[in-house]
Amino acid sequence: MIKKIKTFNKKGDLPVTLLVIGIFALCGFALLTFFISDFRAGNSFVGISILQKVNSNADEYSFYKNNGMKEDKLKTFFNITEEYGRNYFYEEKFETKGGVLFFGGKKVLLFSVQYQVPS
Repeated sequence: MIKKIKTFNKKGDLPVTLLVIGIFALCGFALLTFFISDFRAGNSFVGISILQKVNSNADEYSFYKNNGMKEDKLKTFFNITEEYGRNYFYEEKFETKGGVLFFGGKKVLLFSVQYQVPS
C-alpha cells in the first residue's frame, strides 16, 4: 500500500510569511523607538542633579555659617560668585561635542543655575 501524500494549499504561504516579517519589522521599529526616546529623556534631565547639588551646598553653607565659620573660608569651599552686591551659588554642566576638547571638540553649556546664598 502506497500512502498518497496530500498536497496542501500553497496560496496562503506568501501572505502568512509577509505577515510574520511585517510583525518582526514592527516590533523592531518599536524597540528602536523606545531606545532612542530613552536616550533623549536621559539627557534631558541634566539639571536635576545640579539643582540637588546647589540645594545641598546651600544647606551645608547655612550649617557651617551657623557654627561660626568665617565667610571668607566659606567662599573658598563653595563656588560662590558675587553680582550686584549679592552672593550666589553657581553651578554649570557642560558637554563636549566632537570628542575631547584638545582635539577640536566644542564645549556646549547644557545647564547652569544661580542660587542666592542664604543670609
